[in-house]
Amino acid sequence: MLASRGQRTLGLSSYRTCSSSQLHVTPCSSSRPRRSPRTQQQRCIILASAQSNESFGESIMRVAKQIQGSLPIVGLLSRLASPEGGFDDLAYTEYSRSIIEKSSEEMQNALADFEKRYGKVGSSRFALLLLWMSKTALGWVQPRDIVGAARRMRVTQDIEIEIDRIDMAKSEKKAKYEMMAAPESSIRDQVTVAVDSICTLCLGLKDGVPVKEEDVPGLISIVNGGLGPEASKELVASCIASRPERATAY
Repeated sequence: MLASRGQRTLGLSSYRTCSSSQLHVTPCSSSRPRRSPRTQQQRCIILASAQSNESFGESIMRVAKQIQGSLPIVGLLSRLASPEGGFDDLAYTEYSRSIIEKSSEEMQNALADFEKRYGKVGSSRFALLLLWMSKTALGWVQPRDIVGAARRMRVTQDIEIEIDRIDMAKSEKKAKYEMMAAPESSIRDQVTVAVDSICTLCLGLKDGVPVKEEDVPGLISIVNGGLGPEASKELVASCIASRPERATAY
């Protein structure tokens, strides 16, 4: 009895105290209950954070982002509630729903007027699609890719295949930039591509052809409402006025 008690005491004293930066995973003995794969994965994340040089707060934030990314509804709500708008990772349907729900009466009237005067290709679903591409894909894809999609949809009216093309192009580019800073697009570039692609698809204008005077106010409202307050009405009007200078841009 004394021998076994001494062995237990010796066993306890033989454990080394280590700092959080020296933590290592120790294989479990067969007598302990087997951990589930999820529990093992969570333990690995915590241990990996302890072995790195990041602070405790940084580790928590990184793990929280991983959890957010694995929960679509939570991720969507947090992106929509973010101060910067949260549009970067939204799918087309999510983006469209968000814009329509908070759109002004001026934007709604402009969308309805375009559809009334230009038919199906002037409908809000096409205008919002091009705004979504300009807002979330530009930088990952080239301006000519978005204007090219507008040209094709003028003939095919196939939204799904163009969404797939953009998503595939973004995914390929993101794989190359996994360990690097993501490419960015300026708000002027976004407005310019949005204006030119909407003119191509919804208004049926050739490259560089000026926008009809009666279409200018509606186009300003749509682009301003779809790209957010950074795309001021003055900036949109400037990009519309300079459209003839981009006759060979795409």
